[in-house]
Amino acid sequence: MYRLLTIALGAIGAMSLLAVVLGVGASSEDTGPGGPAASAKTSARSESAQAMVLKRDGSGQFNLIASANGSEVAFLVDTGADMVALTEAEAENLGLMLDESDFEPMAQTASGVGYGAAVTLDELVVAGQEFHDVEAVVMRGLSTNLLGQSVLGKLGKVELKGDSMVIHRR
Repeated sequence: MYRLLTIALGAIGAMSLLAVVLGVGASSEDTGPGGPAASAKTSARSESAQAMVLKRDGSGQFNLIASANGSEVAFLVDTGADMVALTEAEAENLGLMLDESDFEPMAQTASGVGYGAAVTLDELVVAGQEFHDVEAVVMRGLSTNLLGQSVLGKLGKVELKGDSMVIHRR
């Protein structure tokens, strides 16, 4: 599990570093006065009961709002991430109590070693589908919560169609 986690976090770290270097990311101009969460709320719409459609935001990313442990959480949908990754601030908002000793070296990134802490979300609700005991990681330095394949794969088949991401529900 740690090997897979290390690979996933390495990819996350590399993508995050690349985004910072290239200046890619949401700005207040892209997301409007409500910030990323307000933009994410409007980016998802239901095509039918069997599919969910997400539209690209101003930075070319796909975002959605989910419920984690009963709280609304904005996620970047990351098909390249193996699992759910949370920022330290979000973990704190969700009441996930972490100690300094919980963080371990989990990934080698271009900027150095990435430290993360494994956590379990009691409940995650995405597009009306409930998931329980979801393994996730809280990553130091992560600026956005990531919804990875551990949940996307359970939601259904992911397909890109132009500026839309269609998730065909199982």
